[in-house]
Amino acid sequence: MAVCLPPLPVQRRIASILSAYDDLIENSQRRIKILESMARALYREWFVHFRFPGHENHPRVASPLGEIPEGWEVKAVANSFEISGGGTPSRKDERYWECGTIQWFSPSDLTGAGTMFMDDSGDHITELGLAESSARLFPARSVMLTSRATIGAIAINTQQACTNQGFITCLPNEHVPLYFVFHWVTENVPTFQRMASGATFKEISRGVFKTIDFLQPPGRVVLKFESTVAPLAEQVLSLQRQVQNLRRTRDLLLPRLLSGQIALDELEAA
Repeated sequence: MAVCLPPLPVQRRIASILSAYDDLIENSQRRIKILESMARALYREWFVHFRFPGHENHPRVASPLGEIPEGWEVKAVANSFEISGGGTPSRKDERYWECGTIQWFSPSDLTGAGTMFMDDSGDHITELGLAESSARLFPARSVMLTSRATIGAIAINTQQACTNQGFITCLPNEHVPLYFVFHWVTENVPTFQRMASGATFKEISRGVFKTIDFLQPPGRVVLKFESTVAPLAEQVLSLQRQVQNLRRTRDLLLPRLLSGQIALDELEAA
């Protein structure tokens, strides 16, 4: 196969331009990891090791989860926040899929992206597909958890969406807000995996999930955590979108630079 290549000096200039994009992407991804680590460390410090602000004035008391600070409560998930399941419209009926506008997530969306937030899904279904299947629409800023085969991929949807049946989606509320739920789910993945069952593949059912013990701290502690972590999470979302835009721009530039559609001098000047 004959390959048309620009002169070596031109190749090096193209590589230099694309490397600048790669450096920006790498820097943003490094910042994302730092922000996510900071938030998770804070969650563990406050709600696992119980070294939250003012913890010195809270003696420990016995509970089903071991010793916890006085005034904290252990409840079942079912009594703490709502969860939602999912479903798959028949692939045989094109009316359920063709020109669909409703985001419909499958586990591969989350495992493939590996990001804290999901702006869009790989597949979309129609209103009819939603109405005539067991898929359920849930609001933006919910916490999606893969619950079968691969148990423990987690992400927050930024638009209202639905999922297939391989998910348990946690719906935040006034007492159990978004990032508190997200970090509780993240911290308890080993528990979900341990409680899963199944001969063909492991799955944790919604019925079992609802029985899991959930530690509810006082509202002021939860709100303090949420207000501290929310700005970090919003920075993660902003950086994540920057990475997506940089990748998209880099991938569009490459063929145009190689073919000469874009003049190097103009791009370097810009």
